[in-house]
Amino acid sequence: MKKFKHYKKQQFAVLGLGRFGMEITKALYNYGYEVLAIDVDEEKINEVSNFCTHSIVADVSEESTLKSIAIDSFDTVIIAIGNNMQASIITALICKEMGVPNIIAKAHNDKHGKVLSKIGVNNVIYPEAAMAVKVATKLINPNIQNHMEIVSGYSIAEINIADKWAEKSLGELALRNQYAVNVLIIIRANDEVITTPSGDTVLNVDDILVIGGSNEDIERLSFAVNAQK
Repeated sequence: MKKFKHYKKQQFAVLGLGRFGMEITKALYNYGYEVLAIDVDEEKINEVSNFCTHSIVADVSEESTLKSIAIDSFDTVIIAIGNNMQASIITALICKEMGVPNIIAKAHNDKHGKVLSKIGVNNVIYPEAAMAVKVATKLINPNIQNHMEIVSGYSIAEINIADKWAEKSLGELALRNQYAVNVLIIIRANDEVITTPSGDTVLNVDDILVIGGSNEDIERLSFAVNAQK
């Protein structure tokens, strides 16, 4: 097996092409990064071949496979193996022993996640749990379009503005003083994006605010928007 040609740009390897692996491969590639995708299923490799830099049909739980592609030369390795927890754990262990600097692994449950953490995986993620939280947040706070927790208790979210906020400036609304959130970006209806908006920036009726703050403060702002609809 030929070694993967590396470039100066940050390198990612995605091991396993279930739904999560497939989507993260496409997302990274669309952001312009070099991505190597590997799976034992040739059909999945064919499906993702146009959305990655290179793709290989191989068993990533085999140490020889990971050595042949110099897995330790990738900046980040994402272990997105499906339901085979044993293969996931073995692959993580091999990557760790080979010195991969940043390992991200999908966990199926708490027990699986604990084992991955003990091995030394840098970031264990639970995609199903994250999606459940996202759906619940949307149900409870319909004004929030997207929500991403950055660290425990603090998030970035997209929120629709209240009708009464239209034609008013951020300075007049004083959202930071009233709700302890920061307006990071404004997205206009015509896809215009205003980065680092000032207090003089006047809102339009269809604007979406990208805000940052504690989960409690974001929720409090969402309820305030709903009350002013």
